[in-house]
Amino acid sequence: MKEQQSAPQDSIQINLIGEQRKATRDYNEYFIPGSIKLVLATWTQEKRNSMALDNSNFFRYRFGFEPPKVARQQVLEIQKKYDLTDREVRWLHRSGQLKASRTEAKLVPSRLMPAAGWIQVSILSFFCLAMTLQIAASNAPAWKQALGQLIISGLWFGGACMLNSLLLAPWRTLKRAGVVKAVKGE
Repeated sequence: MKEQQSAPQDSIQINLIGEQRKATRDYNEYFIPGSIKLVLATWTQEKRNSMALDNSNFFRYRFGFEPPKVARQQVLEIQKKYDLTDREVRWLHRSGQLKASRTEAKLVPSRLMPAAGWIQVSILSFFCLAMTLQIAASNAPAWKQALGQLIISGLWFGGACMLNSLLLAPWRTLKRAGVVKAVKGE
């Protein structure tokens, strides 16, 4: 009995293909990513798609929404078919141009989105210009006028960027991908 207890135990060695490399006797190399950002930056598209299909949390981190597996597969097919980036898919979903339900995911381009975007940008620009002119015509000291105009300009820029990324850029993405045919004369 004593001999069995004092005998060295056999070590177990596991080699995971693609995740671990054993070069020589005592050297083992492992790839364990420190963050999901590193995974997204270093993994191939096929490996990311496979992980996103099987893992809804990974899909949510990658695209910003979490549909069922059937819809995840369709989103990945849409991304591959139209050669879209992860960011473009995310913004298409946020803008409502990509609809994902329990049973399907599909692109739903609406011509009202860019029209509404341009109308809103025009209204925002008109009001910001009116406020800037009102500030310039006031009797306030120059530094207060400059501060007011700077604040109004910042609000205009922030609003215009938000409207662009939510309403205008997804439409340009759909046109560039060939989902929407360009209107003649543009």
